[in-house]
Amino acid sequence: MTTLTLQLKFYPGTQNRMIVPQKYYKQLKSIQTIKYGINQSYVECLSHHKDTQTLYISSNLKAKLNLAKHKTITMEFDQNMCTLLLYLGVFIAGFHSEQSLLGSRTDLFRRMSIIGNKLGFRTLFFGHQHILSNESKVYAYYWNGFKWDQAVFHIPSVVYNRIPNRKTEHHPNVMASKKEIESRAILFNHDFFNKWEIYERLMKNNDCSYLLPETILHPSKRKIIDLLEKGPIYIKPIHGSRGTGIVKCTKRESGEIECHYYHRDHAQINRYTNPNSLFHQLFPNGLKGFVVQKEIDLLKKDNSAIDFRIHVNKNEKNTWEVTLLCAKFAGKGSLTTHVQRGGSIHTIDELFSPEKTKRIEEKLSKTALKLSQAIDKEVNNPIGEIGFDLGIDAEGKVWLFEANAKPGFSVFLHPTLNEQAEKVFTFPYKYAFYLHNLRMNKKDYE
Repeated sequence: MTTLTLQLKFYPGTQNRMIVPQKYYKQLKSIQTIKYGINQSYVECLSHHKDTQTLYISSNLKAKLNLAKHKTITMEFDQNMCTLLLYLGVFIAGFHSEQSLLGSRTDLFRRMSIIGNKLGFRTLFFGHQHILSNESKVYAYYWNGFKWDQAVFHIPSVVYNRIPNRKTEHHPNVMASKKEIESRAILFNHDFFNKWEIYERLMKNNDCSYLLPETILHPSKRKIIDLLEKGPIYIKPIHGSRGTGIVKCTKRESGEIECHYYHRDHAQINRYTNPNSLFHQLFPNGLKGFVVQKEIDLLKKDNSAIDFRIHVNKNEKNTWEVTLLCAKFAGKGSLTTHVQRGGSIHTIDELFSPEKTKRIEEKLSKTALKLSQAIDKEVNNPIGEIGFDLGIDAEGKVWLFEANAKPGFSVFLHPTLNEQAEKVFTFPYKYAFYLHNLRMNKKDYE
């Protein structure tokens, strides 16, 4: 592959033509296909003698490619194919050794980079420590087709936030870097959702409020004791993720309160005869920042409750699509269905007949798209993906348990779902293409 950076200008023309400086015509004359992001077209290559640094694109070809207003453009060409290169930045944390340079997600990021390359993108991975603030540049890692390499690039016009957890995202250096990125680019998936804020906003939406289980913020001890008389409850932190901090409480016939929770990633079961002992041990700082929900009698298979993970992504038209559906079981003795807690992942058709699978998938997809559109209207920053944890109760009603702004990649541990990763990973690029063109067409950007 050879690259060339030229100034870009457009001219009125009804043919799919690009006109290159005579200096480069010998290298470029055999090109018949031109690609820009997710679009490509037949092209005829001509030459001009006006200068040595300007590429002219006809208005017809510009429209065919949905080509934005660039001052300069980098061309990558080989034989009869030319790509007008785009860049997607991925803001991450957790860099490690050469063997797993980008942490535990290194191989998935490699696969993502290969997919991006097919769509005309070079993918740049960087952390807060790689931003060269004074120069508006990043010292980023990229997959060169054979190995990870590192070089200095301008901060891309679009950056995908994949900081892995809330603790890291709240680190002062990460927060400062996000502001720096936003001053020079569009950052999508800005941060993790505040669960209570999402709940409150959806409760005000008549199309979605019926999907939400009754939820109480900052519950009192008295309220929790009263709810336990009616059945099992879950107490959850509003800023938690991956099952961290969740406690399931059940009042047994003996009057004891049985609590399931995790301590240092190990499942624990405690029983309390005195509720005050429970609150003192498990909630020593009180219940501020927690919510309580009653347990829902979920659809079961082989006597195990099932919930469902649905991934939705924005496409190049800024509209939502369902990209992945799967079912999750809690592991033996596990409090939640999170894979990190011993849960297992299954395709829906592994568990149900073809007819029931179709009904479930249609019901879940319709619900997830409705929720995505509602959340999108309530969040000020661009969102490119959401992972929904939904349940279906014994009567067939759908419930929303959680909306995740940065759905994890653990679903790809399942071999069938792993085959879908390529499709899912196209969507950050499709949405980045939309955002890039939106930014470039609004103002000049270098």
